[in-house]
Amino acid sequence: MITDRDKVFLQMALEEAEMALQQNTYPVGAILVDDQYNVIAKGRNRVHTAKDATAHAEIDAIRNAGEAIFDAKIHNKAFTLYSSLEPCPMCTGGILFAKIQRVVWLLNDDMGFGGYQKMKDSAIFNTKFNRIEAIAEPDVELKNRQLELMRQWEQNSNHIQHLRSAGSVNV
Repeated sequence: MITDRDKVFLQMALEEAEMALQQNTYPVGAILVDDQYNVIAKGRNRVHTAKDATAHAEIDAIRNAGEAIFDAKIHNKAFTLYSSLEPCPMCTGGILFAKIQRVVWLLNDDMGFGGYQKMKDSAIFNTKFNRIEAIAEPDVELKNRQLELMRQWEQNSNHIQHLRSAGSVNV
């Protein structure tokens, strides 16, 4: 179940995704929030802008949290990560090892690199996954806005299919 407050943070994640698309990179945004509903960090996909394959939105938010993420991990504080897209395996690993306790995303990515649900289903990190509340696709309107960003991304010159057909070596 999501709250109106959750919807505000999901909207913020979507705004980060829109900025990523404007910067010609994959449209994913993330917001990290503490248990008092303070925004600790924001992140967006920067793969193309930073020329860094690990510069995903969720990782960007975790990195941007700096010392706050260590304090939360050590003192078992409840952080929530809001993402506009289901976290990939790398981002899921970041979530698990940062001990984030709640994850909410707008759009499942089972046809792409979405890995949160697949990793959870594999039961390899049961202990870590069992302490996380995960909420997928809680808002149809915001989910549809993320879907539209994904459709726009398919037309972007930095989309992998366009880069491959152009014979780019920067992929």
